[in-house]
Amino acid sequence: ALQEKITPNIAEALAVLPGVAELGSGGFSLVPSIRGLARRRVLLMVDNARLSSDRRTGPSASFVSPEDIERIEVLRSPSSVFYGSDAVGGVVHILTREPDVVRSGLRGKVNARYGTVNQERGLGLSFTGGRPSLGFFLSFQGAEAGDYRSPDAKVLQSRYGQASALGKLRHESKKRDVVFSFLLARGKDIGKPNRDSATKPTWYPRENQNLMQFHWREKGVWADGELSLNVFANPNFLETRTETVQPYKSKESYSKTESTDFGLQLSFTRRLESRLRLTVGLDWYGRTSASALNSDKYLDEQGRVFGIFEERPYTGGLRRDLGVFLSGDYNGIQGLDLVAGVRMDCLRSLAHPGGGEAVEMSDQKALTGFLAASYKLSESFVFFANISRAYRAPDLNELYYTGITGRGFIISNPALSPESSLGYDAGLKHIGRRHFLGLYGFSYTLEDMIERYRIDEKLYTYGNIEKGRIQGLELEWEFFLGAGFSLFGNATAIEGESLNAGVPLNDIPPRRLLLGGRAWLGRLSLEVNGTWQKEKDDPGPAEIAIPSAHWVSFKSSYFLAPSTHFYFVLSNLLGANYLARPDPESMPAPGRNFHLGISYSF
Repeated sequence: ALQEKITPNIAEALAVLPGVAELGSGGFSLVPSIRGLARRRVLLMVDNARLSSDRRTGPSASFVSPEDIERIEVLRSPSSVFYGSDAVGGVVHILTREPDVVRSGLRGKVNARYGTVNQERGLGLSFTGGRPSLGFFLSFQGAEAGDYRSPDAKVLQSRYGQASALGKLRHESKKRDVVFSFLLARGKDIGKPNRDSATKPTWYPRENQNLMQFHWREKGVWADGELSLNVFANPNFLETRTETVQPYKSKESYSKTESTDFGLQLSFTRRLESRLRLTVGLDWYGRTSASALNSDKYLDEQGRVFGIFEERPYTGGLRRDLGVFLSGDYNGIQGLDLVAGVRMDCLRSLAHPGGGEAVEMSDQKALTGFLAASYKLSESFVFFANISRAYRAPDLNELYYTGITGRGFIISNPALSPESSLGYDAGLKHIGRRHFLGLYGFSYTLEDMIERYRIDEKLYTYGNIEKGRIQGLELEWEFFLGAGFSLFGNATAIEGESLNAGVPLNDIPPRRLLLGGRAWLGRLSLEVNGTWQKEKDDPGPAEIAIPSAHWVSFKSSYFLAPSTHFYFVLSNLLGANYLARPDPESMPAPGRNFHLGISYSF
């Protein structure tokens, strides 16, 4: 499905799922939102490694090429017991391609793609090989694009450039599974489109990610138990640049934030008797050596620099979380499966404001847990429900970074308290031989919500200003009407309200309905789908109202030969002009786009 979509980033690929939406003003750096929760409340992971970002909207995982992804798991529920802080809204777990440890020899694939709406060009080369029990995977991917066009005009600062190298070495036997991997990614001139891009253009000149991981899984330990160790480190940095033009360029602003993300998780799973499985573990993760640099240059009408201002908002930033967890899965009652877990976290954040000797420190503890049950009502009906407690601690930038961002100037707040949530989920699934139907409902209450709010035009700060409740319904289905043909779709309706002020919350997506059909005709597959988005007439305090919209897309793929695969996507077939998000800086969505992809395996 990822190959057939030919999407440039993860957020666009996931936006068709029920309860999942995009967040941001537009362009390449959109982030996924789950059930109205985003801005670091959705945890993004790559092969069990946590991702962080110095963007205000949170990590986008845009540096992971879709060509390198084996699958994506989306967990639409609070998940702090297994993942700690930041999983209040759920988890998006990206699992990259694995080496072939079954067959011997060397195999490879070349892939290329082109899109007309922004002259996107992508090219990649990958290899896999080895011998039984030992294999490797190596991939090089790159893409670049100019500013895209909406049906009305070019959207400035929507361009991007991206390149990555992914490598894995894996040993697998009956007793153990060992994997070493690296993912090196380089972003260049990634635009940040907004309403005043012509007079105050903002972009990310460089973004570097250097993710290295080691995984060890030992089987048959202590009476048929399983011991797992995961370790990762990711030195990374992000640059932001903004210019002020009035009508000449009078100011250049630059910032750079850098740190090393790290993590270690050790867990042991064992089945007791035949009905109970227990998992116990500890993890230690965070960021270290974090720092930020801001610089402003002031220019006269002739372009000469007449003033420079430079500062370090903070240095020596550290965030670390030590957590222990226990979970159990019991299926000793016919038709009933019970799962429960509990976790304790001790988290510390500190930094040297202004780069001086003084230290500001924040310590928090959090106790989280969940209880879930699923019951098989019949051979085709399954009912499930769960209750969960989750939390999110403020990150280093919210606590200590004061300076320029993609939206303007932000002022940190070292006095922020962690968020917490109490969530209820329930659903009913009907799984037949030729159909699937799922209906889900949820209600989350969040305390001490950390929100960005505006002090003045282009001037923001943070505060624990909300107690909110988010409720919603989701429906998804697929019916196989005959050999090679199916109808599918989903619908989402979410509401969010501030319990303090009685007004709508930010980031709640418009109601949405997706309908589509698929056909498989020998080597050819066809799909057409349409999305109907209801108007957003109840925006949050930091949002705008947007009208209703609908758009249609078509995609197909064809196996010219067992080794050659063509993909074709026609997005926004009717050339609709619409806003996809109620963000006040939101730009119109891309117009009609012809996207062609090809892959050749050898």
